[in-house]
Parts: sequence; C-alpha cells; structure tokens
Amino acid sequence: MPGISWPLARLVTVGWLGLVCLAPAMSEDPLMAWRPVTKAYGVAADGKPLTSVQSPAFLDPSPNISRVLVIASPSLAPSYVDQADADGFAAGLRHRELAIWLVAAPDGIADATADALQQPIDAKAYAGKRVATQYLWRSIGLAAPDVVVVVKPGSENRLVLQPSAGSFADALRRSSVAGIGSIAAVEFIANPKISLLDVIDQLGDQTIPAVEKSAQVELLHRRERSAIDVATVLSKRYGNALDSVNYQQALALIGRLQLGDLTGEATALAAVQQIAEPYAAGAKSALGDKPNGGVFAGHLLFAELANRTQDPRYVALVRAAAEHAFTPDGQMRDAMPTHSEMSDAVFMGTPILVAAGNLTGEQRYFDMAIRHLRFMLELNLRDDGLHQHSPLDPAGTAWGRGNGFPALGLALSLSWFPENSPYRDEMLAAFRAHLAAMEKHQDTSGMWHQVVDRPESYPEFTVTCMTTMAIARGLRMGWLDPEIYVPVVQRAWPAIQSRIGSDAQLIDVCTGTGKQKSLRDYFDRTAIRGHDTRGGAMAMLVATEIALAQRDGKWKLD
Repeated sequence: MPGISWPLARLVTVGWLGLVCLAPAMSEDPLMAWRPVTKAYGVAADGKPLTSVQSPAFLDPSPNISRVLVIASPSLAPSYVDQADADGFAAGLRHRELAIWLVAAPDGIADATADALQQPIDAKAYAGKRVATQYLWRSIGLAAPDVVVVVKPGSENRLVLQPSAGSFADALRRSSVAGIGSIAAVEFIANPKISLLDVIDQLGDQTIPAVEKSAQVELLHRRERSAIDVATVLSKRYGNALDSVNYQQALALIGRLQLGDLTGEATALAAVQQIAEPYAAGAKSALGDKPNGGVFAGHLLFAELANRTQDPRYVALVRAAAEHAFTPDGQMRDAMPTHSEMSDAVFMGTPILVAAGNLTGEQRYFDMAIRHLRFMLELNLRDDGLHQHSPLDPAGTAWGRGNGFPALGLALSLSWFPENSPYRDEMLAAFRAHLAAMEKHQDTSGMWHQVVDRPESYPEFTVTCMTTMAIARGLRMGWLDPEIYVPVVQRAWPAIQSRIGSDAQLIDVCTGTGKQKSLRDYFDRTAIRGHDTRGGAMAMLVATEIALAQRDGKWKLD
C-alpha cells in the first residue's frame, strides 16, 4: 500500500471558511493563524472541560498546509503545551507550513504500556468511564487530520510506523472513525528532553503508511455534494411515512415536497398526499387520544398540503389542532396546552396557530399565536437573547435544540404571517434578536453545540440544521442582513454536509430530551450516530431551503 510523503499531501480540508472571521486580525498579526489557542473538545467524567491547544490554521483550506494531531502522554503534554505557548513556536510552525492540534492523551491511550483499548470507542456517546476518548475519537473523524502522532514516553526517541494491533493509533488506521473513514496514524516513543517541534521533524525523512477508505477522501466527497444531492440522499431514508402525526415525520415530508419543487418531480405531491390520506379521510385519527406539542406541530404537514391543494379536509385538520388553544366556550388559553414550560413550544404551538389563521382568515388564531409566543418568551427567554430550556433547571441551560426550536418555529410562523398583520413586526423582532444571539455562538467549524454557550459540549447536528434553516429562510425572504448572515450559512453548510453519510446516517444527533434538572444532564444526553428520524427531518429542511435560496439567486455558498 503506498504511503504519504512528508510534507504531507493534503487530500481534503476540514472546516473550510473557518478562518473567515480571523482574516482581518491575521493581516495585523501574521502569526495568529499558527499560534495555538485553547480549544475545548469535550466534557470529562468529572464535568470539567477537556481542553487542548490548536492552531487556527488547522482549519485552513490551503493545500500548502499540513495538519498534524499530536496526542501526547500526560507525562509529556504539559511541557509540550508550554512550548506551544512560547515565543517563536508559532513562527516555527509557519516556517514549516504546519498546523497542529495538541491533546493530552485521555484514558491512558498514550501510556508507555498502552496497547489494547478497553471498550468500543464509538459506542453510546458520550458516556462511561472513557468518555474523553469518545469525544476525541469523533472529533478526529470530523477533523480528518493528515496524520495523528501518538507520543508515548520512553528513554530513546523512536518512530513506530506500524503501531501495535489494538492500540489507539492502530484503531485509527483500521476503523471507520466516526463512521467517516480511516486516519493515518503513527506512534512516537519520546525521551522527555526532545522538543515538540523535534518530534514532528522526526517524521520528515519518513513515509507515513497510507490508509484505505480515507476519512479525508470521504469528507471531500461529502462536501462536493450539492444541497439537492444531499436532500436526495436523505429522501431515500426519510420523508416516506407518517406512522402517526408527529413533527419528525411531518417535517421530513415537507422537505420531500420542497425537494419535488426543486427537481420538478411531478409525483412528489401525489405521493405525500397518499401518505396523508388516511388522516384526511378520517380513517386514522390525526390528533389521537392525548395530543401533545409534537402532534400539533405535525399538523404543519396538513397546512402545507392545504396551501398546495386547497383541499378543505386539510384545513379542517389544521383547525382541529389549533382549537386546542381555546377553552370549550371559545376563550383563549394562556398558551397552547402541553407546552410543559419548554422552549420547544415556540415551535410546537406558534406556527400551527399562524397557519390556521392564514388558511381560515380568522383573526383569533393570529391573536392566540402572539399570545402563546409572548407566554413562552416570558417563561424562558434569557437576558442574553438565548432561551433556557425550562425553568426546572436553576442554571437556565441554553440547550441546543431548545434554541433550534424557537429559531425554526419563528421562521415557519413568519412564513405564514400576512404582511399587514399587526403582530408581524413583533414576531420578526423576536426572530432577529434570537438569531443575533445565536450567531455569536457558532464555532469556527460552523456548528452550534449541545449547550449553545458551552463550547466544551459536543457540536450538535439538529440545532445546527434548525438554526441554519431559519437563517437561510430569513435570507431568502429578505428578513435578515446578507452581509452578516450569508457567511454564517457558508460556515454551517459544510459542517452539516460532513455529518451526513451516503446512506443517510448522521453524526451527533441529541436524543429526545425532555426538561432536565441541571447543566450536567444536558451534557450527558446521548449523541446518536446512525439513522435518526428527527435529525433526518431537520437535515431535509435545511438542505432544501438552501437549494431554494440558490435557485432563487439570493446568495451563493461560495
């Protein structure tokens, strides 16, 4: 198998556009791109951030830069961190055209005697005694560095090009890391006296063994796909059923309708109508025995079909859901029922009420929509513009999807609101204020996190899709400033593409989450890697929304 010569041949860049926000500062400080800065990559078992240092240029798309991840034994890492912070280190990296990511090896994976891993490292994430290794493993797959060097302590300096079977480096070479592909990896046995740059330079005369099914090649393929290509991949798995009326399957079906608009597929509308027919005909109950917010939001599919077909049966279904906001004698409730005090309810209740007003022409539904929105904002909107998930958590945690829901909910509501509504300006102001708060927390890779303002929490797929969809809709409809928000979408879209496999498997979708009691509870929610109906629906919406904006000539991703 051929190897990779040094300097490393770049196959793909991960995190392109990640340096856009740094460009002005870099012109003033030419070493800023190389100077390592502190970066959290996860949450340790004790709740503390897992920190590392990384050159901003590690995200640089230039083919002239090599990217090396150094995983150093804890006995060596403190010295390496000090060296990375010293004067002259950044200049040394720049001279070598090399960006580093330096991590203190967790869970003993770089101990002198470390060989076999103790458990599957991409199992149920992120939990268990070796949670730090899980965070690192998935981060490596999504970063796809040119090479990983696991540095172990020893008396003599020695490069190991073929790591022992079962070691962390061997696992990187032989596994599909995070379901993406394999990573070139070696080990280096280091005397404590050797410097970090000398460790890297020791690779200079060597040929790094290449890997099959490279993660870099796979990420390149994923990022070359158009938004329509991505939506088409997703449509093979999602948007083909409505087992009960629920928002997850309903949104995927709306995404399928939008994909049909883009591709000109004449049968898309008829296919979705056939799926919805048992509910329209009354053969199956749309609301069920105990309807909740997810059921109400699922009725947005019927609103979409009513708008496209003018079939009064769909309007009746939308009205039936919206009527739950009123008492039996027709009085408005304080809010849409079953909100459970969660910020999710901005999405679960507001859009269906606005859609009911639009389809029926009855003002009372618009009145109730703004009443519900005000109730939820009063309950959960924080002073910094983010939403706490619920009052149950005294820390006021800004859960990721708990902010994706308001962003998506207001985008959909505004899409149904008449231009002349007396409430439209109020809702538009809430939409803009929330997205302005969210924009501040997008990370340099383009993602938002499981806890929005805690970057040590994992980059979460659904909040990124939902927020990006809301911004893309806002740009397409002229609600947002393109100068501010087009770059936000440009950063987010490659990150989303990277997390969608050719088989529609997804990376890091937070599992279903009710209101939690603490920040740690949100940190510990399972991050799904695989097929997921909720994540697939949100991905369908954002992919088709971006494609619609491109079709309409509103802006370009490049």
